[in-house]
Amino acid sequence: ESYKDAILSFTVPGRITRIHHRAGAVVSSGDVIVDLENRVETLEVERRRLIWEDKSDLKAAEAQRKTFRELLAATQGLYESTGSVSREELSRAELEFNSADAEYNRLLISEQREKVEYQLAEASLAQRSLKAPFNGTVVEVAQDEGEISEAYEPIVQIVDVSQGFLVCNVEEATGRDLLTGDELSFEIPKGSETLSGQALVEYVSPVVDSASGLLKVRLRFDNEAGQIRPGVPGYVTLPEQRVTMTGG
Repeated sequence: ESYKDAILSFTVPGRITRIHHRAGAVVSSGDVIVDLENRVETLEVERRRLIWEDKSDLKAAEAQRKTFRELLAATQGLYESTGSVSREELSRAELEFNSADAEYNRLLISEQREKVEYQLAEASLAQRSLKAPFNGTVVEVAQDEGEISEAYEPIVQIVDVSQGFLVCNVEEATGRDLLTGDELSFEIPKGSETLSGQALVEYVSPVVDSASGLLKVRLRFDNEAGQIRPGVPGYVTLPEQRVTMTGG
């Protein structure tokens, strides 16, 4: 089995405008493989960005708030020290500052909301692109440019064969002593040749299949050169017997 194997789909419907990588292409995690039409979403992101980055109203409110704070402090100081201002003037100064402070806080919350709306627009745009979830090779692109993709319709298959899994079913008496991390020898036919190597036991099922009486074992091996293609049969040498793989 492949180390990683994923079927990618869009979560939204749309028309495919560009296929960046076709079958056989090697891609890195995060690479865009297919794009849907996204002009409206791109414009919405730009609009939301401009709204969020416009700080003019917030800066004006902050300056006004600062001015009324200083005026209130000066009025309060005169009221307490010399009594040269009336209580009514002090109350008016307090009201003006409180109003300016409330307006500043309102705009601050509005700015936070605008940032969230900008991020939502970015997320909506991101839904128009299929990106590779890991380093791997594109196996298939099911549709072509200009075609309509429905939401959750399989579009791209990508695999990572830099490592592989050997999956076999063994008799419980043989598999009971296998432990995670054990190293076992394996062989996989390749034409007239036989590829051999070492694989690590990664998983031993905690249960036995009641129908067959067999225990599932999965082993991981390195396959950087890509010589072993997932799906072929093979063999793994267990401590007491040689078992034909159910899958490779």
